[in-house]
Amino acid sequence: MTNRIGLWLAFVTLSFTMLSAQNTFAQGAGDLVVTPTRIVFENRTRSAQVTLANRGSATATFRISLIDMAMDDSGEMATMPDTNPHSATTMVRYAPRQIDIAPGAHQVVRLSLRKPANLEDGEYRSHMFFRAVPPESAGRSVTDETDLQKNELRIQLIPIFGVTIPVIVRNGKLTVNVGLSDMVHTPKTDKIPEHLEVVLKRGGNRSAFGDLVATYQPADGGQEIIVGRISRIAVYTPNTKRHVFMTLQIPDGITLKSAGKLRVTYRATDAEGGAMLGEQSLTLK
Repeated sequence: MTNRIGLWLAFVTLSFTMLSAQNTFAQGAGDLVVTPTRIVFENRTRSAQVTLANRGSATATFRISLIDMAMDDSGEMATMPDTNPHSATTMVRYAPRQIDIAPGAHQVVRLSLRKPANLEDGEYRSHMFFRAVPPESAGRSVTDETDLQKNELRIQLIPIFGVTIPVIVRNGKLTVNVGLSDMVHTPKTDKIPEHLEVVLKRGGNRSAFGDLVATYQPADGGQEIIVGRISRIAVYTPNTKRHVFMTLQIPDGITLKSAGKLRVTYRATDAEGGAMLGEQSLTLK
C-alpha cells in the first residue's frame, strides 16, 4: 500500500498579508511514480530496489528517509515516536538519500537488509518516505522583491508533498489469520452511496495484505455478480482489526433485492500466497 503525505512549508517574505498557495510546488505526489509500492524482506531476500519516475515537466528533487508509522482502526496512517520496538529502520540500509530526476526520467534507490543474529521472530516494519524538495526560488516572485523594499512581512504557505511505501522485514515462524465480522449493508440515499461496512479481525504475528471483494447472488440463484472491490488492503501489526467502508458499484440492470445474498471475501495477494483469509455473507432483508 502507498501513502501520500502533505507537509506545509512556510516561506517568509515581506508583508503581513497571508497569501493562498498560488505558487504551489508542482513536483508533488501527482508527478512522482514509485514502483513497487511495497517492499518485503523474507526468507533469503537481502536486497531490493525502488524506482522513482518523474512524470512532470521540470527536474524534481526528492529527499529519502525511513520513518515509523502506525495504522488506526480505519486504516489511516500517522507517524510514530522513536520508541517502536518493531521498527525496521536499524536493519535496512539504502542509497542514495537524495536524488534529482529530470522530466520523463527515472532513478533507482537500492535497499539492503542486515538482520541482527539474535533477532526475535516477528514482523518489523518502517516506511520509506520520498519527500519533494522545493527549488530555492519557491514562494518568491517579483512582488516579493517589491515588498522587501517596503520592509513589509509576507508569509506564503507552499505545500510540500511526499509518498510513503511500507518496508517490511519478516523473521522466523510467522502466522496470520483473518476473520470478517459486523457486516452491514446500507442502501443509497440522497446523501450517501450504497455501501457495505465490515470489520477485518487479524490474528497471528504478521500483517495481512489482500484484496477485498463483494459479490451479490439473487435469491432465485444464478451466478454471483461482483459489486465491490478494494485491492491491496492491509491490516498491519500490532492492530487486531480494521473497519472498512466499501462503496458498491452495481452493474446496470441489477438491483439488490430482498432475500438476495451479499458475500465479502478477503484473499491474500498472489505475492502473499493467494490464500483465502476470510469471508462473511449477509442475506438482504
